Amino acid sequence: MTPAPERRRLTREVALLYGATLLVSGGLSLAQTSIGWLRGYVLVLVAATFLYLPLEYLHRKGLDPADFGVHRRALGRGLKVALLVMLITFPPYLVGYHLWQTQWLGNRLAPAEARYDRWPVELEDAPRVAALQAGEVRLYAVDEALFLRWHLPAGQRFEATVESDAPVRATGGVGVDGGVRIAGGSDGAARLEVPGSRLRLDVEAGGDRLPADRLRLGTALAPADDVPYEAQRGWFWLLNLILVQLLLVALPEEVFYRGYLQTRLDAVVGTERRVLGVPVNVASVIATSALFAIGHIVTVPSPHRLAVFFPSLLFGWMRRAGGGIAAPVLFHAACNLLVDVVSRLYAA
Repeated sequence: MTPAPERRRLTREVALLYGATLLVSGGLSLAQTSIGWLRGYVLVLVAATFLYLPLEYLHRKGLDPADFGVHRRALGRGLKVALLVMLITFPPYLVGYHLWQTQWLGNRLAPAEARYDRWPVELEDAPRVAALQAGEVRLYAVDEALFLRWHLPAGQRFEATVESDAPVRATGGVGVDGGVRIAGGSDGAARLEVPGSRLRLDVEAGGDRLPADRLRLGTALAPADDVPYEAQRGWFWLLNLILVQLLLVALPEEVFYRGYLQTRLDAVVGTERRVLGVPVNVASVIATSALFAIGHIVTVPSPHRLAVFFPSLLFGWMRRAGGGIAAPVLFHAACNLLVDVVSRLYAA
């Protein structure tokens, strides 16, 4: 049993470091809506915070990160635990996910319609900044659709030509040879269906070709290199997704939550008991999972983000079963990848 003064000290320490991660991650999520250059770096900066804060603190205190499960020992054991848990949990998850998609959401399983060659990563996801700057044109992809939005100075007319190697359709667009032509006033939006593998977008604003720096791409609103803008579908997104989920999501979060935080809370709350043959501090795992869920809703304020509490319980058990954070890191990344890949098998 940890003495009461030491428990109070550890509680203050945990509150300080956890509060710092909330402040940084929540602050960066808010700041990216108004600081343009920040949008492409938020994930990297948040990941660096989750890695740097606990490891730097432990270093300054002369503590070994290996005592907190952050080490390369027993990687084989961690891999075995992760694979075993995947074999046990993924099949029932897939059944439940299928029922949720078909019975609750009313979607249908349509693997023949699923596409795994995607547009470049720079086009992915809608920008978080809703308001367009004067003279700005945006192009971004959400699932299989491309969206074009524009906000030009009053009186300027917008014209865009979208070409591909397959027929293109657009709301408000008129078909032309090899593509579709969109025309409108100074403000507007169009939804594009581009089933082909290549895309060429030419934009005119007020009768002149749009400067490249005014065509903004994807959620980061990165400026295009050139207009006409050209893009091609490919599989690079999958490698990018694996690296992002492993190195910028699962690893930093597990270092902080299952490495530092859960180890510290082991000495603050609860006692150990055997769960499926593994000694685990259940109260500590529950507390860590609650803080994990709160951390997720701070960055993206949506109630469904609290659902991460439940897989986090399993991450906490795996931290002990695997002898370190390797098992929860691998399983955490695999879960995120599974959701992303399987979700594309369903259509409305």
